[in-house]
Amino acid sequence: MKKTYPLTAAQNMHYRWIKEYGTQQVSGLSIVAALKAELDFGLLKKCIELEMERYGCMRVRFTKADKDGNVQQYLVEKDHRDIPIKDLTGMSMKEADDLMQSWAYQTFDGDDIPMCDVYMMKLPEGYRGFFIHMDHRLIDSCGVVVMTNDIMSLYTHYKFGAAYPADLADFETVLESDLKKAGNEKRFLKDKKFWDDQLDAYGEPLYSDIQGPSVLNDSRKKHKNKKLRSADIERKELFVAVKDYKLEAEPTKRLIDFCMNHGISMTNLLLLGIRTYLSKQNDGQEDISIQNFISRRSTKDEWTSGGSRTIMFPCRTVISGDTDFMSAVYEIQNVQNRIYMHSNYDPALIYEEIKKRYNTPEDTTYESCYLTYQPMPVKMDNPFLKNIPMHAKWFANGAATKKMYLTVSHTEDGGMNFSYHYQTVQLTEKDVELMNYYLMRILFRGIEQPDMTVGEIMEAV
Repeated sequence: MKKTYPLTAAQNMHYRWIKEYGTQQVSGLSIVAALKAELDFGLLKKCIELEMERYGCMRVRFTKADKDGNVQQYLVEKDHRDIPIKDLTGMSMKEADDLMQSWAYQTFDGDDIPMCDVYMMKLPEGYRGFFIHMDHRLIDSCGVVVMTNDIMSLYTHYKFGAAYPADLADFETVLESDLKKAGNEKRFLKDKKFWDDQLDAYGEPLYSDIQGPSVLNDSRKKHKNKKLRSADIERKELFVAVKDYKLEAEPTKRLIDFCMNHGISMTNLLLLGIRTYLSKQNDGQEDISIQNFISRRSTKDEWTSGGSRTIMFPCRTVISGDTDFMSAVYEIQNVQNRIYMHSNYDPALIYEEIKKRYNTPEDTTYESCYLTYQPMPVKMDNPFLKNIPMHAKWFANGAATKKMYLTVSHTEDGGMNFSYHYQTVQLTEKDVELMNYYLMRILFRGIEQPDMTVGEIMEAV
């Protein structure tokens, strides 16, 4: 009899979106990774099959929901499906990417079925590799990078005699550990107190929108409440577009050097840039909340076990305009450090408490912006493949419950990519272009003159 486990808080976060919005498109993760080289597809297939054994998250299945709506998960011993080759060499690279994007829109509908698809790829311009599409409850972006590198480490071992890659952590063992931590009542009460204390200290959060105060004002009119502090969520038109902006290697290095020299993380610098833009757009509003995704991978086992470990929490700060840039980024860092210590808590419970305290209307939120920072570039980090050109691309899942979701990742050439996923029913490409333009100006003015106040930077840019 198969051993089943409940979902973790991170998995439940994605499952809630599936239940609430009636689509699994809100919970997919897709990527293509290919090298400009001839590959032995028979060997590559063997390596992918071996990866399915090594990386347990690829063999996870979900049961049918019980009478209370709860889903269990379990692992199958073997995945006997074929791994086909998709030949797209007759297309342009854009046409190939567009086709793979359509695959990313496909959903995993059903119970007790595989929740990932893997294809070997023949792409235009001589690129060869693989495409992976997985349910987000099985894996996050960090896990995908680990998997990509591991597959190619297996390939170079068998092809060129490179060292056999170290074992990956056992998914089931790490899962059991996570669930044990989550079931620790003493830890749970400590985490709950932390989040309750935030509300005790600051009261109800206040919505801020990248389009300015008109969005909140519209919600106030709709709900006939001039003091409403949350704004409506789009529930029907969930389609998202994607716009990427590349930051070159030299300015990226300046941001990285600033972070290293001052002992701060890139995530916290980005959060300060975003909150400053939101404050600027909302008449200097000081109380700003942004949803930030935390990877929760601090140990080697957590890094290499796969699974979905990212979970989002509100980063709420109240920073006055006369606070200097340096002090502001340290204030965000202090908030984030405390949040990380309580990141086993289910974020849904935070909003249950808020609704209980403030009777927040259904389908409203305090955040218009979501941030994910990926510290690892998507690259095949292998000496045998070092100088071979690579085509790597993440694909949007086509639908989102979030108005604007920014993913910042590093590129192979030392730069960074700012990828904006935005709901087209509410935002235009011009809105995103303006946000990225001002975000860059805020960040670089801040690191060049960290003694300037946040208010002065808002006026200067």
